[in-house]
Formats: sequence, C-alpha cells, structure tokens
Amino acid sequence: MASQNPVINQSGSASIKSGQFCTWNTANGTNSTITIANSSRSNVLKFAISGAPGSGISVDNAGQSTSPFDGIYSLKPNSPDIVVTAFGDFGGSTVTITNITNAQNDAEAAIQCQTSQS
Repeated sequence: MASQNPVINQSGSASIKSGQFCTWNTANGTNSTITIANSSRSNVLKFAISGAPGSGISVDNAGQSTSPFDGIYSLKPNSPDIVVTAFGDFGGSTVTITNITNAQNDAEAAIQCQTSQS
C-alpha cells in the first residue's frame, strides 16, 4: 500500500497517520504559523519536526514555551484545545512533520499552516 505524504506550499492543511510525513514549504521574510493537533479520541500522538530554523521561531508546546522547534512531541488524546504551535520567519525552509505514533495505537496529526506577508 502506497503512503500519501502531503505537501503544503505556504498555506493549507493536512492530516497524517502513523508512518506518514507532511512537508511544509515556507516563504522567506514572512510571518508563518503552524499548528498541530491530535485528532484521536483515545491514542497519544507522537510526531517529529525537522528542517525548521534554529532561531527566530516561537514555539508553544501545549502551553509551555520551548525552543528550538525541531524535536519530538507528544499530545494527549481527546484534547482538541491542546496543540503545538510555532510562529515566526521560517526563512523559506522546508519543514517536515513525521507521525511516529505506534501503528497499533495510531493517532492522526491534524496540521494547519498559514503564511502571511509581514
């Protein structure tokens, strides 16, 4: 079975299951925001972020400020208000979000990206 790995060019949304990844092509010199939520009612979502700039990005990880954006995150199930959000100038980087949740306890990552000219 072929996996579907969506690509978001600047703005858009996608959902990815365990083993899938989403690529976000950001724009240089703009204010960009990405929000990732757990769509599962019963399973913990685990995902990894790579490719983001090491500085200039503000990250809110379920209410806690963290830095840098690249790393591994977990979000509890059935909690649509608990999200990971990052915003700032992503400098035209290509950010990859990989769902690393165990396939037997799959949780879908709901990804929303927005690029705004500053």
